[in-house]
Amino acid sequence: MKIAFLGPAPPIRGGISAFAVELSKCYLVLGHEVKMFGFIRQYPALIFPGKSQTTSFDLPESLQIDNSFVPYRPDTWPRGLKAIRDFEPDVLFISYFIPFFAPLYFFVARAMKKTRVCVILHNLVPHESWPAAKLLARSVLQHADSIVCLSEATQKELMRLMPNNIYLKSKLGFHPVYDQYIIHEEAAREPHTLLFFGLIKKYKGLDILISAMPKVLEKYEDAKLLIVGEVYGSDELYQNLIDELGIQKSVESHLRYVEDDEVAGFFQRASLCVLPYRTASQSGVIAMAMALGVPVLASGFDGLAQYIENGVNGLLVVAEPEPCPEDLAAKIIEFFDSQAFESMSKAQLEKAKEYTWEALAQMLL
Repeated sequence: MKIAFLGPAPPIRGGISAFAVELSKCYLVLGHEVKMFGFIRQYPALIFPGKSQTTSFDLPESLQIDNSFVPYRPDTWPRGLKAIRDFEPDVLFISYFIPFFAPLYFFVARAMKKTRVCVILHNLVPHESWPAAKLLARSVLQHADSIVCLSEATQKELMRLMPNNIYLKSKLGFHPVYDQYIIHEEAAREPHTLLFFGLIKKYKGLDILISAMPKVLEKYEDAKLLIVGEVYGSDELYQNLIDELGIQKSVESHLRYVEDDEVAGFFQRASLCVLPYRTASQSGVIAMAMALGVPVLASGFDGLAQYIENGVNGLLVVAEPEPCPEDLAAKIIEFFDSQAFESMSKAQLEKAKEYTWEALAQMLL
């Protein structure tokens, strides 16, 4: 079978690109022909809040990649569409996650009359406010033959916000566990070390976790917060908060994009991965923590709770209207008091076996 992907592709960095690459690898192993159709540039430099849009990937030689599109330049779309049509795929997977790409996706999906179009729905509406987000998503989804939601939260949102004829094309999938990370022999778990990992945006609640640290430090003076990830925008908010609370010695920051070969080293140092999100549909960070056997404390949204059995492989904190620092601190202290790292770590590794790339790949077909 010929399988095509439309969306971020190497060398474009980020979770959506990495997700598509892992699925592509799986399909290649299963004997299919795969080609990724991606972007020459993903965002205009003027609106991109990060430092770089690209990174290196370890890719199989048989994986074909054609980066023909510039999403914000319609003059590039006909050439990219022709490239997809010339490939003659049996199925086209579209990675949908923000409305920015909807006009391009609509242009392509509407034109692929002879190809089954499947939308992999990472998010239906973005975590940040976006004009006409529902209308833009609907324009793409109405041309899909099937829709796979990667979390229960996203499928519920689809039922609530989209017409019934769109919702009925959906089925519930899951976010598989990343398993490509290199274990660092020299890295050792540091007791009472918390990890905040991933792209840092306001909705992810890093400021809530920082604000919870003084209460944690009252009980555990050796507690440490390890912050790892690139800040979208300015890091002054977080640094100023750390300074105001006087917890500089208890915080270690790596405010940059982390390559795959570094990821495991940070998780191996952590006792608990903390996701104090203000809103969430699903999280690739949970998939990383699961693969590496690190318990997770997360906001109790459906899209996160789907992967965390409270008290077994992690803990959940009340999320509405948003997690509060006091509740988060109490949960962290509860985890440290329980000395449950070993049992929860084993539970994480067992749970990881349920969420394989092959299982999702078969479901998508």
